[in-house]
Amino acid sequence: MRPRITLVFAAVLCLGLQFSQAQIKISKEAKTDSTERKVRAEIDINVGKDDKDDEKKITYPRTFGGITFSRVDWGFSRLVDNGSFTLSEGNKNLDYKKASNFGFDVAQFGVRFSDVFKVYASAGFEWNYLRLENDILLLKDVTPLEFADLDPNSKYKKNVFTSTYLRLPLSFELRSHKLNNGKRLKFAFGAMTGVLLKGTQRLKSEEFGKQKYKDTYNLATFQYGGFARIGYDNFGLFTKYYINDMFEKSPAQEGVRNLTFGLTLGF
Repeated sequence: MRPRITLVFAAVLCLGLQFSQAQIKISKEAKTDSTERKVRAEIDINVGKDDKDDEKKITYPRTFGGITFSRVDWGFSRLVDNGSFTLSEGNKNLDYKKASNFGFDVAQFGVRFSDVFKVYASAGFEWNYLRLENDILLLKDVTPLEFADLDPNSKYKKNVFTSTYLRLPLSFELRSHKLNNGKRLKFAFGAMTGVLLKGTQRLKSEEFGKQKYKDTYNLATFQYGGFARIGYDNFGLFTKYYINDMFEKSPAQEGVRNLTFGLTLGF
């Protein structure tokens, strides 16, 4: 009897393990599908009349618009000083270790003229970050822009200068016909303007901890320039160049402009 009981027990155990493994596999697949749906939603959320291709019969031209969370740009920035990536002697206080750019759109309205071409205006926010090389403080309520040296006895771990703008781009977008997998290639270009919301300098040191200062710092009240995006499905690359000076009423900073480039999600 005992050998039979042992064989039955072994068989039940094997079946149980196989069933358990099947459950784990199904659970993982379901979790993966859920994660993929969530990621796609996070980079392309729209509330309003959307620009989708799932209609049985599509007529052109057609309008679309509403609340959105799309065209999320994240990349690098470079200051261009009168055509050079090297800052002049008068702008050495703006030397930086790293510079980055982040932005996204929150509203849009446009017209699709055909399956491959549309025009739309949008609104969103944009931040440009300069991690300054030197231990300097940008002075508030001073025109033109002036700097002061920070306490040399304090060890500053962080010195970041940030500009925040409301961005207002006008886009012209071309896309290919659907590929075999249903995806498309896309190319967009246009003009972009921005309205200054604030300038911020954040400091961090062992002696004083975190410090935060807000002012316009003579940043351009309005910025304007051009941009281009190229991508596949929801992902792409972008570049933006602002053709006006980064600062205003500051002769020493004349000709200092901003170039950005990086990745776009929700394109």
